[in-house]
This record gives sequence, C-alpha cells and structure tokens, in this order.
Amino acid sequence: MLGLVVVCVIVKETLCILMDWSVDSDISSFDWPLRGPTLNLEDSYFASLENYDVGATSVTEKQYPWIARVIHSRTKDYPHICTAVCIEPYIFVTAARCLYTIKVDYTTIIYGSNFLQALAFVIPSDMSKQGFDDIGFIIVKKKDDVSWSAIQILNMSNRTDDAFKWFTKLDFAKAISPKVVGYSAPKGIHRIRIAKRHYNLTDLAVVVHLDLCSKILTANDVLKGFGVPCYHSCAYSDFIKSSEKCKHYHGVEGGVLFDTITKKLIGIATWGTYYSKYELPVGFAVPNSESFYKDYECAKRIRDDDGEDVQKGYFQSLCDV
Repeated sequence: MLGLVVVCVIVKETLCILMDWSVDSDISSFDWPLRGPTLNLEDSYFASLENYDVGATSVTEKQYPWIARVIHSRTKDYPHICTAVCIEPYIFVTAARCLYTIKVDYTTIIYGSNFLQALAFVIPSDMSKQGFDDIGFIIVKKKDDVSWSAIQILNMSNRTDDAFKWFTKLDFAKAISPKVVGYSAPKGIHRIRIAKRHYNLTDLAVVVHLDLCSKILTANDVLKGFGVPCYHSCAYSDFIKSSEKCKHYHGVEGGVLFDTITKKLIGIATWGTYYSKYELPVGFAVPNSESFYKDYECAKRIRDDDGEDVQKGYFQSLCDV
C-alpha cells in the first residue's frame, strides 16, 4: 500500500522532504531513488520553485533581450506565471511545469515591449518524474515589427546514459561562468499570493555541479537520491562551512541558466526545495535530451506552418509525421 510521508534529515538543521513511500517497506533496506529504471527515480519527489530570490541583482531587459515573462491573460500584464526565453523567432522555452497549469487561449508572452499571444504549447513527449528534467515550448502567433533576440544553446553532446553520468563528462562544466536570470520577488513577500504581484528581473552568479543536490539534500549521502544537475550560489564545500555567499538564492520556474562567457543557454530551472532558514540548491533541465530535440522539431513545424483552417488536433498532426 503506497502513501506519502515526510522524510527528515539533518543538513545543518532538520530538513523535511516529501517522498513516496510504501508502508510495507523496511527503511533499512530501501533503495533510495536516483534516476529512471536504473536508479529508481520513480520514488523521488521534486518540489516546485516559488519564484523568489535572496540577494540577487536587479537587471533590465536590455541586458537580457531574449528574456520573457509568461502571463495568464490576454488583456493585462498579470498574473505572472513563470520566466521564459526566446531560442528562435516565435519560439520560447520554459519549465514544462509552467504549461500544465495554464491555457493557450489565455497566455501572453511579454517579450521586451511586445505582447505576443500564444499559438500553441509543446509539452515533453517523454516526461520525467514531476517534470524535473522537462522543458516546454511556447510558440507565439506571428506579429509584424518584432525585433528578435534569441539565445543560442550551448553546444553539448547527446546524453549517453539515463543516470546523468554524461553530465560529469561534459567539458563545459569546467570552462563556464554561469549565471541564472529570471523574474523573482523577494523571499517572504513571495508567499503572499496576489494576482498583481510584481516580479523584478534579477540575476545571480551560481555554481553548477552534479553533487550539489545529491549531497546537500541527502545530508552528505546519509540518504540516497537527487543525483541530478543543480546550481547554487556556492559550492558544497562552502555550504558546509555556512559561507555568506550561500545565503544568496535565485529559484524561479523557467529561470535561464546561461554561460556569461559564451552567452549561451545551459539549462532551465525546473524544481527546488523551499526552507525558511537557509537556501538550498535548484535543479535544472539540460536541453540535450532526445525528448527536447524531438519537441524542438515539433515547435518549429508549428511555427513554420501556414495552415489557415486550424482545428482541434491539427498541430498534433504536424508533429506526428
């Protein structure tokens, strides 16, 4: 019989994480989850990001002309749902989770001074557990006089396994200077839920590593799990020393992780665990999975199609070819 329980571990203080659990399981012999059929990721729980920052820097859209906001209204500039980024004219990407709670007909992309109406969403063709590794696409309707600025995707090899071993072998991990940018509210205020909540564009220099979540969220391997790509404002060695830099945080749904040297996209923020007393790492999806490339091709087919009699199932038919 299955249920949900809260698993508590000691990191600096007691941290509780919600996980799937079987009441018939013996905790001493439980295979703590990592990824997929090989690492038993099916039992992990990846919490939602809450669109807040601590100590991030306010920036402008002129500094990041490819950044965008996803709004669930066709007439107003609120409510803000998540951050997105333009990767080609008329094509934006964000955390797939963002798209599951909104409708195409009500969605607007605020891109610079442009209000662009959503035409279609492409959700992952091969979904991961709670969307921790999922990137969604938003295709917008054609509009004249839009000056397009798109971010390029960092050149990365295709994945060679399902356990993120490929991530540790990527050359870019040693040669990048990463930042994350997106629309956030200050911590604390962000929990007061109002439709007109104002979100500022902010950025933060971060550290990217496969060990951040797997060590911090598991109390340095007391538990097992979370062996997935994450970023934080500090390295694990600084975290265990309670370094001041670790008090900074940037966790927004759809946040754009990019390399400040090449100015290219590394990943999209998708999940993170909230704790009131200190800041924890943020997980991100890397745009190099088979699902991503398949969905990217689908998004381009929808954008390039000139069909006028668009009925239910039409866009899906373009991608089923």
